[in-house]
Amino acid sequence: MGSIERKLAAIPRRKQEMDRDLAKLEAMLQAEVDKLDESRGFRRDQERQLDEEREQIRGSKTRMSQVKTPRELAAAQRELESTQRLSKTRQDELGNIDKAIAEAEGRINVMQAGLDDLRKSFDEERTRLDEVEAKLQRSAKKARKARKGLTDTVEKTLLRRYERIRKRGGVGFVAVRERRCAACKMAVAHQTYVALRNAEVIEACESCGRLLYWGGLFPEEDKPKDVAPKAAPEVKPAAE
Repeated sequence: MGSIERKLAAIPRRKQEMDRDLAKLEAMLQAEVDKLDESRGFRRDQERQLDEEREQIRGSKTRMSQVKTPRELAAAQRELESTQRLSKTRQDELGNIDKAIAEAEGRINVMQAGLDDLRKSFDEERTRLDEVEAKLQRSAKKARKARKGLTDTVEKTLLRRYERIRKRGGVGFVAVRERRCAACKMAVAHQTYVALRNAEVIEACESCGRLLYWGGLFPEEDKPKDVAPKAAPEVKPAAE
């Protein structure tokens, strides 16, 4: 039952992790989109200023054709050259902005594709987790029903103590093997060990508080898993 409960508790945590991961990527993508919008807005401003400078250049050229003195001509020439330099600098800046915008659009396309793939993957995993959760819920229901039949025969005070320990430490009932608690590995008093071997009482570990039973009551728990024997190395016949 404890194993089923832990697996059930892990499912919503995994779903929350997926939601957090998606939210982070969505925030990163939105930040890139916001920067791109700012760059496009800045480009529009630069384009408007360039149009104004081009208009100023046309006006300067018109005035130069109408000047009457060398001084007026020199002033108009300086104004024209200054505006032309500003216009040239702004055109170069617009080229840099266009390049940055193209790079940002490329990053956004890659991020969007990655986010779409992740959403699809998470949707599939969420479906799988829902199926696992449904199976575990059915198993938990059966386990609770079977457990109730057993707990009805257990002393209520002892049962409450077991539940309190189990909720705190995950496992409420552990074996004693080689005179040590299997959970915390601390030695068990000789008197307690003898009582457990004789199945006279249910004692609690003085170190971790878990309820104890003698491991020898369930010897199959100590049996090592079968390991397939290794095949004997092939022996080649000696050359004659």
